[in-house]
This record gives sequence, C-alpha cells and structure tokens, in this order.
Amino acid sequence: SYLAGVNNLLFLGSSCIYPKESLQPIKEEYLLSGHLESTNEPYAIAKIAGIKLCESYNRQYGTDYRSIMPTNLYGPNDNFHLENSHVIPAIIRKIH
Repeated sequence: SYLAGVNNLLFLGSSCIYPKESLQPIKEEYLLSGHLESTNEPYAIAKIAGIKLCESYNRQYGTDYRSIMPTNLYGPNDNFHLENSHVIPAIIRKIH
C-alpha cells in the first residue's frame, strides 16, 4: 500500500490475537501478554504482524494506518434465524 501511495489504511485484525487466557473484558494492553490459542496461532500471528507493520509504517513514514479488531457481538434485535444469521446468534438459537 505504501509503495502505491496509500497514506490512509484500515487493517482488520481479529479478536484471536489476544492470549487464550485473557481476562474479560479484553483490553488492548493484553496483546502479546500470554499464549495464543494453539488452533489458530498461525492466523493470530499473521494478524499481529499486520498490526505491528501498520504501527511501524506510521512511525517511519508518517502514514495513517489504523488497526481495528472486529468482535462477535449479539444482543436484542439481532438476527437469530438459523439459515441466515451470523455464527454466534445461530449457536444461541440452537442451544436455547
């Protein structure tokens, strides 16, 4: 992106970048504070590398690269339909 002249970028991270045994609710400062979940460790490491790369480019080149961590949320007015909802609402519907 930088070589193509992109100065503003939004990098999508993942909540799996936080340690397996993170306290809840998860806080940003918990990043790199413990062991990752082994089943998705390579994916989490790739996401962490992307976040760190954005931070490094911001410091070195003055870019505005930001990282966000979308999470799995659910609640009132969510779509709980078994065939077209997201994973968390569908699971709740199946077990409730």
